[in-house]
Amino acid sequence: MLLYVNEEEVGRLVDIHDAISVLEEVGKSMADQETIFLPRARLRMRNGFLHFMPASLEAAGYFGYKSYTSFKGVARFLVFLHDNSNGELRAVIEGDKLGQLRTGAASGVATKYLSRKGADTLGIIGAGYQAETQLAAALAVRNVTGVKIFSRNYERAEQFCERMQKISKVRLEPVKNVEEAAAGDVVKTVTAATSPVLFGKMVKPGCHINAVGGNMLVKRELDEEVIERADMIVIDSREQGKIECGDFLPLMDKGKMHWEDIFEYQDLFNSRAMRKAETDITLFKSQGIAPWDVALAKLVYERALQHKAGRQIPI
Repeated sequence: MLLYVNEEEVGRLVDIHDAISVLEEVGKSMADQETIFLPRARLRMRNGFLHFMPASLEAAGYFGYKSYTSFKGVARFLVFLHDNSNGELRAVIEGDKLGQLRTGAASGVATKYLSRKGADTLGIIGAGYQAETQLAAALAVRNVTGVKIFSRNYERAEQFCERMQKISKVRLEPVKNVEEAAAGDVVKTVTAATSPVLFGKMVKPGCHINAVGGNMLVKRELDEEVIERADMIVIDSREQGKIECGDFLPLMDKGKMHWEDIFEYQDLFNSRAMRKAETDITLFKSQGIAPWDVALAKLVYERALQHKAGRQIPI
């Protein structure tokens, strides 16, 4: 029997704290070389895209993939989870909420490991769906005392703050100038921008940056000065970055940046990627990688079995 789990059930079965814990564990398994995966592949068609992201969690006993389509601005996500012992398909899980949680959690993990221990102010540039778990993850890993939200549409920033205030004991403040959000101890860019929204002159010493929105060549959130000022840069996957990282590839082409100087996500867990000084600027470039999806899908599946959620389908 196959278990089908829908979006509403995913939201009931796991939360941002679960997702952060899962992504820490999968990071450790990546550091121990117990996880294998391929970069995202995209099939471009006349009217849209098919995106495909496979991974195997060797020690955990599962493999699978996220497959999603994007047509005319509408994206639909599914995660397929297989048993590693016999290849059987165990679950199909709707992946929009799952993806939102794992994306926020990845930034949460990076913030936990790379930001200053006393970092307590947060700036978020972008006020859409993905910004919700970016906020929740930061609140989960740091004692945040102030949050400023910037959107090019100020009303959207206001609506975000009103909507999200219910999960935050800290006051959320919409701001009209991006510089105000960029002045945080932790700064998150979570936009669909094709030109920079965060500039090096805005970033203060000691800041940790999570750049989340740009996962295609045409997308870019950071200007060159942000990257050049960073004392440490971590990316979730170099190989995937070589295909789709619009923030880094222009500097690579100019010889201003080299892949061997960039750490990867698993280096957060093997003591290679560590903040060295309070004044260091650290940067985590998140594109989204398949092990995160499969690992969180595993937890959703196990929780669904435990709570008798989902729908059993004969195959």
